Amino acid sequence: MKVAFEIEVQPWLNEDGLNISLYSENGDIETELNFTLEELINKELSCYTIANVLIDSEKADSVLACLEKVTEYTKKRIKELS
Repeated sequence: MKVAFEIEVQPWLNEDGLNISLYSENGDIETELNFTLEELINKELSCYTIANVLIDSEKADSVLACLEKVTEYTKKRIKELS
């Protein structure tokens, strides 16, 4: 027997962090996952450490550059929408 189940995934970024909502095919929220920005940053930076010591500063700098790019984009969009 084959059963099909459709879900929709919606990510949202807000002042608290990242929220991921999973909706069932009837539109009800099945589950929500919340991650703070700090959690996400710490998780990413932990990939470039050993014993809590940074071993790949280039990768860490690329994370910072990405966040700076996101900040500039956000400022641009706010200005466009104002």
